[in-house]
Order: sequence, then C-alpha cells, then structure tokens
Amino acid sequence: MHLTMFGMNLPDVVEEIRGREKILVVVGAEKVPGEVYHLADFNVAVTSQPHSEISSMAIFLDHLLGPQALVQEFPGARVRVVPCREGKLVEEVDPGNDR
Repeated sequence: MHLTMFGMNLPDVVEEIRGREKILVVVGAEKVPGEVYHLADFNVAVTSQPHSEISSMAIFLDHLLGPQALVQEFPGARVRVVPCREGKLVEEVDPGNDR
C-alpha cells in the first residue's frame, strides 16, 4: 500500500487492509515515481492536506491497530516500556512470567 495525499480515504479502506495477512507500506514523499501508484494495491490518503511522512505512518497505524496497540503485550518480550509522566522507564521482563 502507498500512503499519499492522493487516493482512497483511509477510513473507507482500513477494514479491507486490516484483513490482509501481510502489508508492505510505502510512504510517499516529494517525488514518488508514478510507478508506485500503479504497483500499490491501495493508494491511501491519510489527509488531503500536506503532511509529514512520519505523521502519515502514525495516522495509518492508529487506524489499523486501534487503541489496543498502546497496551498490547508481546509474548516472549525481554523488555517492556512502562508509561510514565517524565523520563523513560524500561523494565526487563521475567522470562518465567507469561504476562
């Protein structure tokens, strides 16, 4: 799929994209070759206004994964990032804990 200002509106196609087993995302920049528009299964507009590449990826991931992505835990993880008001807090995960 190709994130761009030109294409189908994200809310209109996100369910169809969510059903895919694997997704390769190309994030458009200033001079995307026209071939990308033809190769992509989806050309997806995250907004019709100019935006940064990283903001388009963030908006796409938020729509694709939903709010549960912020609290999702990963089996077998070795570390966990702990939400905190200031600074950074990373904990090692006990390998015997299935959490």
